[in-house]
Amino acid sequence: MSAHLVLDFDSTIVTLESLDELASIALEGRRDRDEVLARIRSITDAGMDGSLPIDQSLSQRLALLRFDRTMVAHLVDRLHGAISPSLRLHADELRRGADRVWVVTSGFHEWIDPVVEALGIDRSHVCANRLLWSEDGTSLGLDPSSELAAPGSKPRAVRALRLFGRVIAVGDGITDWEIRRDGAADEFIAFTETVARAPVVARADHVAAEFGSVLHRWRAS
Repeated sequence: MSAHLVLDFDSTIVTLESLDELASIALEGRRDRDEVLARIRSITDAGMDGSLPIDQSLSQRLALLRFDRTMVAHLVDRLHGAISPSLRLHADELRRGADRVWVVTSGFHEWIDPVVEALGIDRSHVCANRLLWSEDGTSLGLDPSSELAAPGSKPRAVRALRLFGRVIAVGDGITDWEIRRDGAADEFIAFTETVARAPVVARADHVAAEFGSVLHRWRAS
């Protein structure tokens, strides 16, 4: 396992889309809950298949949500229980190689850090966005200093890590493939255990329906 493994978070490390799941928590009790959830999920899908730029996907979803730190704590609990089943089976091997595992995602440190740390991945190996918060713990939206909220940001983030040697990118979205397209990774694996997106699968060097196949490629590198 001499290669670096760069993992997406949503629908890869976990089976959920975190913002969609946060929306289901934040919208509890609202009459228009189903309508707003459907809208948010549609925006998520458009961002993941490349039909909507990631900055617009994030801003449009956040604009539909009002949430606080308590809701984020509930989300973290749900995410701990939503680790991709095949990753859970291979968690020990991932933990042993964690010094060469990186998480690069357009999600948010607030809920990603505690989940990946439980898998043995240090939060210093997480590249993600951050939120702004009011004094009473209400989200004020995207922190403008966030570096994973713009088109092309994943390849830039991986290059900024200055990883020496072979790099394997893994994920379910078009922004994960862009890491390979833009030369920041040597190989892209489309991860399809949770969802298979046709535009992503069509561009992949390899397709993995479970995490054992990812680790097999990692071991062979």
